[in-house]
Amino acid sequence: MEGSLTVAVAIAAVLAACWLVLRWNRSSPWTAGASRLPPGSRGLPILGETLEFFSETPTIELIPFLKRRQERYGTIFRTNLVGEDLIVSLDHELNNLVFQQEEKLFQIWYPESLMRILGDDNIVTMLGTLHKHVRVLVLRIFGPENLRRVLLHEVQTTARASLLSWLDHPSIELKEATSSMIFSITAKILIGYDSSTSDGKLWKQFDAFIRGLVSFPLYFPGTAFYKCMQGRKNVLKTLKELLEERKKDVHQESIDFLDLLISDLKEERPVMSEKVALDLIFLLLFASFETTSSGIMVALKFLTDNPKALQELTEEHENILEKRNNPDSEITWEEYKSMKFTSHVIHEH
Repeated sequence: MEGSLTVAVAIAAVLAACWLVLRWNRSSPWTAGASRLPPGSRGLPILGETLEFFSETPTIELIPFLKRRQERYGTIFRTNLVGEDLIVSLDHELNNLVFQQEEKLFQIWYPESLMRILGDDNIVTMLGTLHKHVRVLVLRIFGPENLRRVLLHEVQTTARASLLSWLDHPSIELKEATSSMIFSITAKILIGYDSSTSDGKLWKQFDAFIRGLVSFPLYFPGTAFYKCMQGRKNVLKTLKELLEERKKDVHQESIDFLDLLISDLKEERPVMSEKVALDLIFLLLFASFETTSSGIMVALKFLTDNPKALQELTEEHENILEKRNNPDSEITWEEYKSMKFTSHVIHEH
């Protein structure tokens, strides 16, 4: 009798769980026009499909989580991640429409967990006058004129030093080494931070932040997300210290992005607060080196898989070297502009 009761309770529990999952998947906050929603699943109650999404290893190809759903539902489907109901689009035409109609038909939105990582006052949420002002400041540093005068020299100097240092190691983890190299360039341009003369403190803090960036958003000691948030906290503390030091240095000669922000903050009616300025520096540092290093990795992978493209790229650079009086001289603006095939590789044409 007792055994039968246990079995009955177990069956009831299973049925209740199945009913809860079915009800969760059938319910949706988008009640209006629900029949027009794309196919998909909300996964488990509360958790949605988050665990499966975060359990997979990052890849330069379409991640298995998306690939499986594309095969099952098509290029547009719905899911639930980190407590949010989402519609995922892998359709190129729709995605182009979304980008073209940004702030018109579509409003920028990010999950709460990502906003905690990036900061409430980051550039991706800025609208109107503030966003335009920040774009002008960024273009003064990363625009074509500064590329010609400053960036070409900095990139070549740092890249050459990094490549030479790699020769001392039997092997390297290319993604990490590339990220560190790009960080050295962007940190110097944005905040005047010279990694070669420092103890690498700032890069280590950013590295701790990045390692927990794509993780389940559970904030308690020991979790990857907690380490990510602690890394962000430590980076912002260092940036604030640099900001305070730079404010006191009235004889600063070089003009970098930090100088531009300080000049802005000293205005009678500053466009942004100090907190917004620090969040902006943090995001620009992160975005500039992480996206660039990822792009370099993808380019290297595609060149490795396409020997013909690699040969043409090599020949273009060898031709430039042959025309130089001194093969070891720095790249000129004219040489940079002449790299037509290199430009196609960068833009994936």
